[in-house]
Amino acid sequence: MESEDILDNTLISKNRLEALVDGVFAFAMTLLVIGLSVPTIPKTEAATELPAYIVSMFPQFLSFLIAFFILASLWIVHHEHFHFLRSVNKVVLWLNVLILIFVVLVPFSTNLSGTYSHVPIAPLIFHANMLVLSCLFLVQWQYIIRHPSLLTGPIHPDRTLDAVMDRVPIILAAVVGMGLVIFNAPFSSMYMYMIFPLLMRAVMWYLHSKRAGKNGQQA
Repeated sequence: MESEDILDNTLISKNRLEALVDGVFAFAMTLLVIGLSVPTIPKTEAATELPAYIVSMFPQFLSFLIAFFILASLWIVHHEHFHFLRSVNKVVLWLNVLILIFVVLVPFSTNLSGTYSHVPIAPLIFHANMLVLSCLFLVQWQYIIRHPSLLTGPIHPDRTLDAVMDRVPIILAAVVGMGLVIFNAPFSSMYMYMIFPLLMRAVMWYLHSKRAGKNGQQA
């Protein structure tokens, strides 16, 4: 009983941390749209110049959509982390602080990449931002599942594997994207955030089908 009391004294309620994370994610996702500025064109010339201007904004729209969906997917991942947590300790707390640092950097790196998609350093900063952010989520997940005292209950091994695979696509996309930037294909590198999640979903579907087939044979 005494040891449990000592353990409980080292834990922190997760509610305030969840509220902070939700607020920061919402703020960062809202700030993304600032990069999509409305052009100042004389009304007499708008009919001819506005369509071309909107077409020229395609890299900015693409960066916006990719960043928004990445933040949305990572927010869902964070929700899953906290679904399994009973309380958080200082390690989880500071991991979240590090995560939030790179979350609030996403609007900057997104707008930079969208505006200067032809300059290698701009998409490189975006990929680096996404790489560090997704790796921090993976580190946090690995820490959580290795500390049962923080959990509401045991996590099924299949769910643990699926959770890791849910986090890998952004890491792979960021690494390959950085490689494409280095090899002089900065704009094409952004499409990796569409390709790798789809590929990983196909792999997970195959593994689930195979797992279901084995379970059926055993039954």
